[in-house]
Amino acid sequence: MRVLVVSHTYMVRINRDKLYELARHDDVEVYLITPKKWDTGMHLLESKQFEGENIRVIPLRTMLAGNEAFYFYLPSYFFQIRKIRPDIIHVEQGAGAFSYFQTLIARKVFAREAKCLFFTWVNCEVGNRFPLSFFERFNLSHSDYAICGNREAADLLRRKGFEKPIKVLPQLGVDTELFRKKGANDLKTRLGFEHFTIGFIGRLVREKGVLDLVEAVSRLKVPFHLLMVGSGDLRDVILRRAAESGISEKVKIVDSVPHEQVVDYLNCLDVLVLPSHTTRNWKEQFGHVLIEAMACEVPVIGSSSGEIPNVIGDAGLIFEEGDVDDLRRKLEALMRDGDLRCDLARRGRKRVLERYTHRRIAEETLKVYRKLMGLE
Repeated sequence: MRVLVVSHTYMVRINRDKLYELARHDDVEVYLITPKKWDTGMHLLESKQFEGENIRVIPLRTMLAGNEAFYFYLPSYFFQIRKIRPDIIHVEQGAGAFSYFQTLIARKVFAREAKCLFFTWVNCEVGNRFPLSFFERFNLSHSDYAICGNREAADLLRRKGFEKPIKVLPQLGVDTELFRKKGANDLKTRLGFEHFTIGFIGRLVREKGVLDLVEAVSRLKVPFHLLMVGSGDLRDVILRRAAESGISEKVKIVDSVPHEQVVDYLNCLDVLVLPSHTTRNWKEQFGHVLIEAMACEVPVIGSSSGEIPNVIGDAGLIFEEGDVDDLRRKLEALMRDGDLRCDLARRGRKRVLERYTHRRIAEETLKVYRKLMGLE
């Protein structure tokens, strides 16, 4: 089975672990087409970067790189599809992306027998206008399958009239050998942490609910530290709110760190909080940092926004989004109950091993491919 995956996501080496797991199967050949560069400064190096990889990576030039909806590949893309002759074409770029429209046109001309599917995170109406509305209608009507990163995305596709099969499955998993419980005393000492440590890792923006977290911890009556790792336009607002609440010495913000260092900061935490807010055109689509924390046996608290409750399941605590007192109560429950923290830590690691490893996601993805090929 020749599988062609198309996505800018896999420009980043660590994101390709799912594809490596797919290629471990003797009956699967995996080809990856991805842009050579993206506007955020991500660059894919020349082919020597891919020596020793068990997938065939084909970096191509694009136009409008950095714009997920409108970017597209130059004509060599069509040549590659004709050369590969894939059985499965899997575009992880959203239902209405122009690159997926381009792929479906290429399939019609050069790979008529190939089955096409797409991946989407989009879980709320965004009001696409022409030409995106046209691309989306065309793409949905010519797709054979869809994989959605959350349940609400699947419901949204059904409301839009998509009648083909849908699988709910995240795009990326967790490397549980990297993300695991380990000592972090040296980093905690450098950060000056000696009390119960509450953490947030992500974008410092309003929809992530970071101001609710600052307000909630300001109402705690016991010693604590708040560690926030990330960047965003609310950084100065957070520091000002902390000063106004008299907790400046308890709050520390660390700018965004390389992904492989996130595990060190997670292991400094006694609890990770994801307090996301639903807005008019956005709700939490998954919350990948939750499964990274759970893999490290760090208890998690999440808001009720979007997919968060489904990701956490019975392995963490959920508070009503926007309810600062509910968040405070959940934090206090964990701070005073060591047995609860240990139980949630154990449940979190177990849930990740069962559902969210790269191998598990690859296996579920392969089942989709085999079903499309009539092999299962």
